[in-house]
Amino acid sequence: MRIPHLLYAFSLAMALLLAPLPALATEGDSVDETMLMFVGEAEPVATVASRQPESPALAPALVNVVGREEIERMGYATLAELLADQPGFFFVPSGRGSAPYLRGLRDSVLFLYDGVPLTTDVTRNLAPLDQELSLAGVERVELVRGPGSVLWGPDAFAGVVNIVPSRGRQRPGPELALSAGSQPGQGASLNWGWVGGRSEAFALATGLRQRFSEPDYQAFAADGSAGTQTVQPSEFGELAGSFQHGDWLSLTGRWSDFRRRYTMRDAGGLSWAGEKEAPVNLLKATASRVVGPSHYALSGFVQQTDYRLQDGDVERSQTSRASELSLLWDRRLLSRGLVTAGASWRQSSVEDAVVQDGFLPDFLAPAGSFFVPVVQQEDFSNDLASLFAQFRHQWGGTEWWLGGRLDDHSQYSSTLSYSLGLNRPLAETLRLKASFGNAFRSPYSSQLFGTTPFEPESIETASVQLAWNPSPGRLLELTLFASRVEEHRAEDPYGGLSLPASRELRGLELAVSLPLAASLRASGSLALSEGGGDERFRALRYTIIRPDGSREELYEQWNEPLDQGPGWLVNLGLGWRLGPGRDLSLSARTWGEVEYSYASGSRSGSYSAPLLLDLSYRRPGFLAGRDSIVARLDNLLDQRYLLPDLYGPAEGPPLTASLLWKVRF
Repeated sequence: MRIPHLLYAFSLAMALLLAPLPALATEGDSVDETMLMFVGEAEPVATVASRQPESPALAPALVNVVGREEIERMGYATLAELLADQPGFFFVPSGRGSAPYLRGLRDSVLFLYDGVPLTTDVTRNLAPLDQELSLAGVERVELVRGPGSVLWGPDAFAGVVNIVPSRGRQRPGPELALSAGSQPGQGASLNWGWVGGRSEAFALATGLRQRFSEPDYQAFAADGSAGTQTVQPSEFGELAGSFQHGDWLSLTGRWSDFRRRYTMRDAGGLSWAGEKEAPVNLLKATASRVVGPSHYALSGFVQQTDYRLQDGDVERSQTSRASELSLLWDRRLLSRGLVTAGASWRQSSVEDAVVQDGFLPDFLAPAGSFFVPVVQQEDFSNDLASLFAQFRHQWGGTEWWLGGRLDDHSQYSSTLSYSLGLNRPLAETLRLKASFGNAFRSPYSSQLFGTTPFEPESIETASVQLAWNPSPGRLLELTLFASRVEEHRAEDPYGGLSLPASRELRGLELAVSLPLAASLRASGSLALSEGGGDERFRALRYTIIRPDGSREELYEQWNEPLDQGPGWLVNLGLGWRLGPGRDLSLSARTWGEVEYSYASGSRSGSYSAPLLLDLSYRRPGFLAGRDSIVARLDNLLDQRYLLPDLYGPAEGPPLTASLLWKVRF
């Protein structure tokens, strides 16, 4: 089914609706009458669940928000550090960058920057979780646990993370930050917020140079002799900014450049150097107006990622470009209802997409030095047209929502996403949320060029959440979930994609926040998940050509455990307010065993985790309220542990110390 004509008809209808209306809403237009649930600058606020600002407690999804104050108080340097403290999230600090898990699924979260996807059609493991994205210009991070495809399209699979950049009114004036760490590393950032009448702007420039742990590797010469070499430090740079004029025009831009240099090793102890570049550059514009009971928003973005990966002497370069135009309309209906409807069209193109990656560590060993890995690359482009709508209505004391989305992709079958749920206060301080929905995931490049038909990977998730929030800072939140994944396929570097399979996952997430005294608070989270099974792989190893010209293909088959991270996760935290601007935070975390399987399933087992402690201390600086200092110690006990990487084990980061100084002029 093709639906661009529906998209064009919808756009034309919206244009006709807009044509006779005044250019801008006047101050007399009541925002309350629109039922758009605008909450201004009140905190916390989230936009990821309905594309409009609202309280997370009222949002039609399971939403959490980490605001600017918490980012600064905890001294988070990366998105991975921030998310690791949230229920259900787990990260493996691999050589190429942190790998995210949520609710037992790897690389299953859609990451957005001000609503612009940071994903590409090149690879799933591209999330900017480490130093390549600075938190210096981030106002808040919004989290949704559960499918979000109705509003955000493909890849909003197990959850959504929206990174919201700061605005000029939120952080006016210039601010300089300098950082240093024991890895070692040095960094600097400068941001500036400007306000002039109805306009505001925010600009950020950051730079960082850092060396990661395990910098040494074994390099082989042409004669087979080996020697130890050391990788150079990694380098990161980013420019970001936003501009708003009144309530009707918004611009967001981001440019980044980084070169992550790392070492990796296989299960047999062979090590090598690697280098990764994946700068995500984007520009987004939104024009909106509120007229009476309706709100209209027209937005578009362009995004480009130049992805380069080098392992030893094997290099793969790919370029992904995407552009999207979307129209959003929401309006009050039936006195206590709100309908949100939209249409979008996205065009993507990839140059030199890696269909088959021939790199294997065996090629780096002296015995394999005469073999050249074969990397198969192709160009392709596609487009995605979408229609979506969500209706919310309050009957009695319960708000219900129902949403649906039709995605028509040029390279695979159309998909239908849906979401429904309820939000009901059970008492003044007790709230029940329940949701059920599905999502689809974009295919691998090798699937698009395969010879057999395929269906997109899909998930259905049911969640129930009970939240008790008697006062600010006091929270008890219990969430139960169950998911079913269809057409699930995993990737193994030795055997390509696994055979399609169904998976069932279930678990619970518990979050607690409790003040123990006027200046002391405790927090914690527990996440449990179970399910799994084995991944079945079947890879072509040899083709025999008989004298009569017939061919016989010989396949190798093996099983691997489902890559779902640990079965349980625990986070505990204590925070002391020692005085004005003085905060001390101690956090502890540990998790259950993580299964691994390397070299076509020939090496398997599990890694266990120690207790990891992190300490953060923030205090005023030396310039009479204009500066602050944040000192952070990660892995305070210097625990040694292993986690599974792509070809072999990766060591967890050792004890590291960092210092951040900020001054506002």
